[in-house]
Amino acid sequence: MDLIPLILYIFVGLVATVTLGFFTFWVVIVYNYLKYVTRIFQERPIFSIPRGVPSPDAEDLVVPTIDGQNLKACYLSSLVEGARKGVVLFGIEFGSNRWSCQHHAEFLRRAGYDVLSWEPRGQGESDKIPGYTPLHWVSEHEVADALAIVEYACRRPDADPRGVGLVGLSKGAGAGVVAASRDRRIRCCVTDGMFAVYTTVVPYMRHWVKIYSRLTWVQKVAPDIFYGSIGMIAFKRVEKERNCKFPPLETALSNLRGQALLMIHGEKDSYIRPTMAQSLFRKSMSWWGGKREFWLVEGARHNEGLSKKNAEYSAKVSGFLDRYLGEASDFPSSK
Repeated sequence: MDLIPLILYIFVGLVATVTLGFFTFWVVIVYNYLKYVTRIFQERPIFSIPRGVPSPDAEDLVVPTIDGQNLKACYLSSLVEGARKGVVLFGIEFGSNRWSCQHHAEFLRRAGYDVLSWEPRGQGESDKIPGYTPLHWVSEHEVADALAIVEYACRRPDADPRGVGLVGLSKGAGAGVVAASRDRRIRCCVTDGMFAVYTTVVPYMRHWVKIYSRLTWVQKVAPDIFYGSIGMIAFKRVEKERNCKFPPLETALSNLRGQALLMIHGEKDSYIRPTMAQSLFRKSMSWWGGKREFWLVEGARHNEGLSKKNAEYSAKVSGFLDRYLGEASDFPSSK
């Protein structure tokens, strides 16, 4: 019987020692390397940024936001004669312009959808905020812009009373999904190359710590929250420096209340690796329900799904929108 307290003491001592070791290592990382992590988070990834030219059959628009910013947008009507199927909001990727939507808009319009694309503040010709320079991470500024576009689309004379759908690339996808979690007039979401803070930060933090530390045993056994907490501290610093807030996309995904989600990702995406995308997708599997689909596009890099698998991509996205947004509505296209 006397062995039981001894074993308990030894166990408690081991737990305390390991906990102290992890905490000490955490403090060392924060103290010595947080400034480097903060800098790395603000480095822009090397993406191939698509840009388009104005379309002669598009409406060129200025959409006001609730806080007084003006966003440049464009509206392209369905190419199908008669009734349209619905209205799709197109969230562009970081650094591109509103006209870059036309690569996707071509098959969407031929499928019977109107397409509304916009440039978030600080990008393209939209207003810029003093003290705020956008990064590739989704901030509350871009979410506010997406919500303003939803409001505009739903107040147009030719608005579809059922709501709208979303097709978004990369950062534009993330901003649109956060907006959808707050406004159910976005009935379904199609994302391509979407990424979030936490599910991207943790794998990269593990990699960076391997570079700066030789304590390999700690690196292997440290839980995700160990790395995630350091990353979140770094992001708080970035928020302060950039005059913005980064909403948790993981939480937004879990709050999609019955809205359908098709998440597309490139198999050869070397920046947002497929494992990161799959981890993010699992966050969407909440008790709120709603159809969830994940498609890993073979041979595609970041946002290359349409160019690599044009026919299959067009059919899959159009079919998804047909099921969860449209069947032809009684409201005619705006053209």
